[in-house]
Amino acid sequence: MAVNRAVPPTIRSQQELIERGVSFPAPPLAATALPISADGVTYEMAQQLTWLDADHFVVGRWDGSMSIFKFVESAVSGPLISESVTSPAFQGVRMLARLPRRSFASSNDEDSIALWYAGDDGWPDLRPGGTYGYDPALGVATGARAVQAGTSTLVVGHTSGHLSIWAHDPIRRRLRFLRAVDVRNPDPVNPWGLHDVHSIAVVSDSPAKARVLAGSEDGYVSIVEVPSGHVLSQAVFNPQAQRGINSVSVAGDSLLVANCSVGPDDYNLWYYTIDPATWQIALRGKANLIVDTHRPQAFNFATVWGAYSGGPCWFASTEEGALWMGTAAPASGIDIIGYQEVTSPLGSTLGYAPDPGRLVMVAYDLYEYTTGA
Repeated sequence: MAVNRAVPPTIRSQQELIERGVSFPAPPLAATALPISADGVTYEMAQQLTWLDADHFVVGRWDGSMSIFKFVESAVSGPLISESVTSPAFQGVRMLARLPRRSFASSNDEDSIALWYAGDDGWPDLRPGGTYGYDPALGVATGARAVQAGTSTLVVGHTSGHLSIWAHDPIRRRLRFLRAVDVRNPDPVNPWGLHDVHSIAVVSDSPAKARVLAGSEDGYVSIVEVPSGHVLSQAVFNPQAQRGINSVSVAGDSLLVANCSVGPDDYNLWYYTIDPATWQIALRGKANLIVDTHRPQAFNFATVWGAYSGGPCWFASTEEGALWMGTAAPASGIDIIGYQEVTSPLGSTLGYAPDPGRLVMVAYDLYEYTTGA
């Protein structure tokens, strides 16, 4: 099935349900046909956010722009620098990953990724570090995470359902392709047959080897050893799922998975524990984060582990423009503290930085929080 990747997944999911005859709540004001022609839509919403250090983070958007911000505990915060990235046609910045020595990587086009680093004057002095090509059959980079294994290694997820593993030289600021790893689910849970690996989290890390966890739109949770590329385990997060994985977050042996729930009996936040002896995951709890329970879908755009004055917690952002917060434990499962209506619909990306606890939520606008951790 042909998929228009220029359309955000929230809207794509809505369109598929409408084609099946599912009704969505009517807007408060009836629509009026205007005497004009529509030529297209540019989505400026954020789709990637990565902390670069304790004070700075970078945001990538659907329109192909990328901005670096400094966390400011005030009502006003503007970007330190904005760049127009050579992004895939109509796909925007789909991958950002922090690297050592004030560097980071971003998606570039269908067969390359880009490297960036801070100059002598810090992040406002952002400099390009070149682009690095790969087999175009892998597809656009859609998620990534760096680990210390092998001095520095970058693991990148792609639209094809593969991971690419790169050796990173932090001194010379270069990347070198090592290998690709196939983590595709042969029976995707989504109706479009997509395999995009949207999110990668670190399970364990050391100078010798690391284990990373990849969440895919085809429903697979894959744990992979780095830099060898050996697949340690794979499991479908929910055998009854109608949509794939949007975001994963790991803290210790605890895993959160965010997806889009469809219908009143589905869930969009899943909590698992990881067994380090077998690398298998075990379900401990699930919840459906939704304000208007009459909605036919509830898209959980992003989830992160964090902390607040009461201890460890999680945060999640949903398509209703809500920021959710709660806790989780193996014995009790998921407990929801509550939510705030923060921004407009479509969803927001999240980023949490510890010491001190700082949470950033970005859709069209940017919202900063101190968590009291």
